[in-house]
Amino acid sequence: MSELRTNRIVPRDGLPSGSSGGIIQVKSAVKTDTFNTNSSSFVDITGLSVSITPTRSDSKILFQFHLGCFNNQNNTSRAFVRMVRDSTAICVGDAATGHECNAAVCSGANDDNYTQFPVSMQFLDSPSTTSAVTYKLQASCGNDGGTIYLNRPGTQDAQGGNTASTITVMEICG
Repeated sequence: MSELRTNRIVPRDGLPSGSSGGIIQVKSAVKTDTFNTNSSSFVDITGLSVSITPTRSDSKILFQFHLGCFNNQNNTSRAFVRMVRDSTAICVGDAATGHECNAAVCSGANDDNYTQFPVSMQFLDSPSTTSAVTYKLQASCGNDGGTIYLNRPGTQDAQGGNTASTITVMEICG
């Protein structure tokens, strides 16, 4: 049996200016257990991190996540989530509030501990390296108090359902 391996196939006339290639590698993680925090600072969500070593310095990394459910138990509190490359938050809002994030879930007085918010996002990152890079998610409650939960409602009983969350990174040829 013969096998042909290559890092890149370029058409005879080359790629048109500004074009890019396909997917080189894919890494992912699935979190089926629960997570909670009452931290007003961002903390790592355990089990939702992936390390990838780009094969080319001009590769892009497509970072995608889906949080099965996100719940903040205090009816007037907020829950924040952000994407991180190594120790740097990426694709976040400006520094006006001190809670620069990718997504914010705010509950009102009519929400209860069974309300669950699915959160999904994707971002095309340019790490510009061939060294290992770790992509992960972090969460924070902000300064409102309360506790945020992932993969479960705030009140866990027969009326609430647990979910799963995922993180996927793909190296895209530059």
